[in-house]
Amino acid sequence: MIRRSARTALATAACGAVLAGGLAACGTVQQLNAADKVSKAFETFGNGKSFSAKLSVDATPAQIEAFGAATGEEIDKDSAAALAAVSLSVAFSADKPLKEIRPSKAAGSGSGAAPAADPSVAASYTLTGKGGAPLLELRQVGGKAYARGDLAGFAKLVGENAAEVEGLAEGLPTALGNALKGQWVSFDTKALGSTGGTGGTGGAGGAATPKPSLDPKAAENLNASLKDILTHDLSFEDKGKQDGKDRITVTAPARKLTEDLLKAVEPLAKDVPSLAKLPKAGPSKVPDRPLALDLYLDGGALSAVTFDLAQLEEKAGPGTPLPLRIAFGHDTPAVQAPAGATELATEDISGLLGELASAGGGAGGAGGAGGAGGPAAPLTDAQIKELTRDGAMNEEQVRLYNAMGLGYQDIKDLADLKS
Repeated sequence: MIRRSARTALATAACGAVLAGGLAACGTVQQLNAADKVSKAFETFGNGKSFSAKLSVDATPAQIEAFGAATGEEIDKDSAAALAAVSLSVAFSADKPLKEIRPSKAAGSGSGAAPAADPSVAASYTLTGKGGAPLLELRQVGGKAYARGDLAGFAKLVGENAAEVEGLAEGLPTALGNALKGQWVSFDTKALGSTGGTGGTGGAGGAATPKPSLDPKAAENLNASLKDILTHDLSFEDKGKQDGKDRITVTAPARKLTEDLLKAVEPLAKDVPSLAKLPKAGPSKVPDRPLALDLYLDGGALSAVTFDLAQLEEKAGPGTPLPLRIAFGHDTPAVQAPAGATELATEDISGLLGELASAGGGAGGAGGAGGAGGPAAPLTDAQIKELTRDGAMNEEQVRLYNAMGLGYQDIKDLADLKS
């Protein structure tokens, strides 16, 4: 239950933040002071050369246990402590304002690339545990990726025997084993694509697959619809100062907002195939009542967003809050390549992926599995073309998943979720 609530809350908080950002062009709502503050706060995004965000549960272990008891799902002490301690941070930096960065396409590939794929943008992803100790770190700087993990630390976090899991690193090449013990390794992300054989997503001949494009008139109509929805569905209330920051509460009727947004994007399904998979009406799991999230502004810039998961659980009473928090940083230190990283060869990466596929049992799916405990069957050019068609994944990601033991259907399911 708590994991389901967390997933729903993440989507709600993210959508609320993005939707509020659209108010910059909404003249009617601009007349309201609270909405005006929010509008200007979102205008600051992208002005700087760096940006960071940190996601965490803003509650003590005791509060998390109480929430579980109130909602009928017992959360043991170790799990509550782990959930209270863990956080996920992301950071991006560039040598120019981030709003000037445009996603680039890899040469010879029709699949979309994430902003971090641009060599001029450095990115960092960090999962931390108790005391801020890093459990997993990934960085991408100058077209090269860096990684390290703390397998023993992760085991301790979830209440497992660290000595037992450390044995998983034995038998791996020295560099890979050390990477699971906290030492940095590096590798060229382009090398992942070369392990699969073909060089493009276009199938035979390497022809590029065109990305879906919107009719300009359809995009204009969508923009007008979103402005109308934001004007009528969202309400803003200035709650004054809290800890030196402006607190503004954004409230919206969850079911109505969901249905209005679905209606707004429905006409685009003919141009963007993945949108055809969206439901025609709001899912029954979306609460038919108002939901609220709090925005905190520091010096006019967005400092944090909080959303109380208890709003999603009817059994949770007023005394059992469980706030999810996203803290934002502006003009943060630039992401740097770690010193002393050991470079991995392509064969080392292939060996690791083979070990993972073997250990995981090889979920082959419709693409075909190589048998219990074996890797999935290699993807064909046509399958790769299909999986990268909508831009939810690029070729490197598809080949990585396939090498880890996922078959065509498994990867397709992941792509559908990302869409």
